Amino acid sequence: MELMDVIFCGCIIVLGMEFMDKVTKQIGRSLKLKTIPVRGKHLDDLEAIDVLYISLNKIATVPFVYFLVKYMSHEPNAIWSLDSLSLSNTLLTIPPFFIIYDFFYTILHWALHIQAVYGYIHKHHHRQKAPSRANVDAVNVHPIEFFLGEYNHLLAVYIYCHVLGMKMHVLALSTIFTLSPILTGLNHTRWDSRVSIFGWTLYDSKWHDVHHRIPQSNYGQYTNFWDLVFRTFRPYNPDDRVNPDNQLGANGKSLNYGKKMD
Repeated sequence: MELMDVIFCGCIIVLGMEFMDKVTKQIGRSLKLKTIPVRGKHLDDLEAIDVLYISLNKIATVPFVYFLVKYMSHEPNAIWSLDSLSLSNTLLTIPPFFIIYDFFYTILHWALHIQAVYGYIHKHHHRQKAPSRANVDAVNVHPIEFFLGEYNHLLAVYIYCHVLGMKMHVLALSTIFTLSPILTGLNHTRWDSRVSIFGWTLYDSKWHDVHHRIPQSNYGQYTNFWDLVFRTFRPYNPDDRVNPDNQLGANGKSLNYGKKMD
């Protein structure tokens, strides 16, 4: 692959991330979702280190996509032909993928909160206690953490296809990598978003909002399944105290932002 091809593909991937960020923010407006009251301290201003980490992590997504496509091109259980498209190798692959991913992510996330490690890597992300900027806040993590979380997706694909021997169509993977930035982004907005089937809540953005305020809980990214198994799940309490001054204004900053600047 020529250098210009790499640069072009990289630009497409980064632009795709920006597009998904816009889509995520628009979902709440289009569906007229309620907002989650701000209870933790909002990080009103991004510092130079935030901008650096966000930029590095967006750039790091480019080689990840390359390695993912490269792996799928060599994986015997990866299906590329549209003629072989079926329910079992597309939609039915999505729930187990997220369950596999979140098993390792929940453990990783828990490990990053171990006191001896926390200050060096994950503490940066928790400077924001009331996420609001969607994928900007989501990728505002230490590059080591981003690398581990990102390539955990590749590990989940490997386990599903190679270890378990299950077929996965590339369109299923495309769907997964459309859903994942949306769900991760919604976890870092004030939108009260939830996915339920037959009364069973599969996803709720309020769970991650609780984690940002009460870090020793809700380590899962996409589901609370493993938090329930490991007994680290903490439900959202709508009766928790709300400070009116901490709510966000139209400018995306705390209402007391002007007072702090005075």
